[in-house]
Amino acid sequence: MIRRLLKNVLGENFTENNAKLATVNFGVILLMFVLSGIMLLFLPEQISILHMGETYYPIPSVLGVWLFPIIALIVNLLFIRQNRLTKMNSGVFVILLAVMMFSYVNMM
Repeated sequence: MIRRLLKNVLGENFTENNAKLATVNFGVILLMFVLSGIMLLFLPEQISILHMGETYYPIPSVLGVWLFPIIALIVNLLFIRQNRLTKMNSGVFVILLAVMMFSYVNMM
């Protein structure tokens, strides 16, 4: 059902060859959403999205924790649409997951 929906939305670029890579990427992104939801319970009310010297840009943590997973989801859909899924993309999503968790742990 999900494969049929993706094929309807993404067209012919969603082939059987890149279906495995897309599944891995969506799994990593789903893990990012789950871990972000869990970390939301432990983070302060406001988190910094940019900190340069004296400049400090805080946003509510309810919005900030979803930035990494949403950006990863959009990038993954664009990769599928452009038929550019590779094993390197999956590795980048895993690295992004590690960076996300490292930044959340440092904010606690």
